[in-house]
Amino acid sequence: MTQSIRTFLLINLLLSVILITSLAIIGNLFLTHKDIQTNLDSDLIIRALQIQALTTHRDGIIADPENIQRKLAEISPSKIQEHITQASDPEAEKAYATNNIEFQIWNTKGEMILHSQGAPRQSLEGPKTGLQNSKSKNHTWRTYTLKSTTTPLTVVTAEHGRHRKQLENQLTQDSIFIMVLTYPLLGFLIWIIIGRGLQPLQMVTRELKHRDKNYLESVDLKNIPKEIEPLTDELNNLFFRLKEAFDRHERFTSDAAHELRTPLAALSAQIQVALRANTTESRNSALLKVLGGVNRCTHLVQQLLTISRMAPEAGIQNPVRVKLASQASDIAAMLVPDAIAKNTEIELISHDSKAEIIGNPTAISILMRNLLDNAIRYSPEKSLITIEILEDHEKGKVILQVSDNGPGIPKELRERVFERFYRMIGNKASGTGLGLGIVLQIIKLHKADIELLKPKEHDGLIVKISFAAIPKD
Repeated sequence: MTQSIRTFLLINLLLSVILITSLAIIGNLFLTHKDIQTNLDSDLIIRALQIQALTTHRDGIIADPENIQRKLAEISPSKIQEHITQASDPEAEKAYATNNIEFQIWNTKGEMILHSQGAPRQSLEGPKTGLQNSKSKNHTWRTYTLKSTTTPLTVVTAEHGRHRKQLENQLTQDSIFIMVLTYPLLGFLIWIIIGRGLQPLQMVTRELKHRDKNYLESVDLKNIPKEIEPLTDELNNLFFRLKEAFDRHERFTSDAAHELRTPLAALSAQIQVALRANTTESRNSALLKVLGGVNRCTHLVQQLLTISRMAPEAGIQNPVRVKLASQASDIAAMLVPDAIAKNTEIELISHDSKAEIIGNPTAISILMRNLLDNAIRYSPEKSLITIEILEDHEKGKVILQVSDNGPGIPKELRERVFERFYRMIGNKASGTGLGLGIVLQIIKLHKADIELLKPKEHDGLIVKISFAAIPKD
């Protein structure tokens, strides 16, 4: 089952946010509960000090227990409550009412002489002064015991543990309620944000979906995020390579149709001549011309297939070390019959028989064969064709030169001769006009350089190719 990117991001982001926020809320609740306990304990202390202040005479310290008893008898619990209210600001009174603070006042005889309405009748006074937890009738109270050093009274303020528990539970419930309320909204917002973030992918998808099958131009979309740019770049590179492949295919078919039209028509005409021939001699002459046309068509097809395969962007497949002298010797031996037919001599000069390059041996053989074949075709009889191999150590180059005594190529045409099927006007040598096109393809494949020069001593052409030398260890 194909997984949706949006669903994957939504689920994982939502789970991550829920986990992190839950941990944050739990930690916050833990710290908040501690703060609540501290604040409520502070309220107990403040209330105890306020009550102690009320039980002290304005003119001094009440030291007589009977006077203390009489003084407290004149003040009812509700009156003390009223004094506490008057002694506090409205916020303090609100806190008092909310926290449900009770109090007890004990004398030195262990008698409770005053208490608040909700305070238990049993003593909440602990074994020591200060804050502590006390129990009364199986109920837990948080108490603060204050023993005065100036009066024989002990003030105990207390708060039922149930009230504190209720306050903490209410805080926890409110936090959970907020979580339950906000998480659906959070999920909806994440869904919308992810959708907006995936819009560039949808734009690319729509652009590709509505393309014509033969339209291979680059994807040109504006405001593409940086994360999508590598995808569009690779798509554009793919389209470029496909376009180049289709262009090569179209060039091959169009070039083949263009170039084969004439020789096939000639073959047809020669076959008709042979069929109508009245003598054996005329028939054989026509058949020889047919054979020559078939050979020319075969050579043309081989050249077209070669130039179609030699695509520079494809790169060198399985590059190895290639000895140029050895390759040149083999190609020269292969073309010796053609050279003998024109009474032409081939000379191989290798200044360094071990000169090597990194390349494709088959492609280098095709390059040399085309150069040498052109030299034989365009050179007059009794000519000298020279193949020279040398190294330029300063520039780190291995140089292959093929020179002939042919008509040469004018400077203004030295760029055009690499075009397929281009042949100079007045050129009577047989050929297809594809040889130098193939040579250029192979040179680009090997990232080499080519120059067409004129010999200093005589007419003709020097083809100079510079390959990168193998770095010395």
